[in-house]
Amino acid sequence: MPLDELRLLAAELFPFAVTNVVDHSGEPNPELEQIKQLCWQYYKPLGFQCMGSCFEAVMPRREGELTLSAWSSKEMNMLPWAFRVSCRPFFLFSYSAHFEINHDGPLPSVTETGYRSVFAPMSFFSRISPEQFIRVEVGKDLPQSYQLELF
Repeated sequence: MPLDELRLLAAELFPFAVTNVVDHSGEPNPELEQIKQLCWQYYKPLGFQCMGSCFEAVMPRREGELTLSAWSSKEMNMLPWAFRVSCRPFFLFSYSAHFEINHDGPLPSVTETGYRSVFAPMSFFSRISPEQFIRVEVGKDLPQSYQLELF
């Protein structure tokens, strides 16, 4: 199977896999299992060194919004901070979404390195969007007020 075909099939199956795990956590997820099985079957013929590299290559992508329907990324502002967030459902675990939060420098009480990694159970997103989750997750740690210190 050519890589482009595998990407199209994964893009078709992915939204169903997300719906299954969000709405029916703990139950079998045939669409996700089909994507994984195809990656196991074709990673070597497609020139990947491991199944995980194939899985990452075929995942649908979306820029400019945080969504569970694809591996997505968005620039977000929580004044006075701006940061970049990526969301990857099923990145390492079949039941969670992985978020990476990047900032050009420390975010007070959130990250001193400018990077933070957060895993969240997919079933959690039946009540809240990925963007709302990040605003709550990061916002709870940011100072309640921001004062400019003059030297």
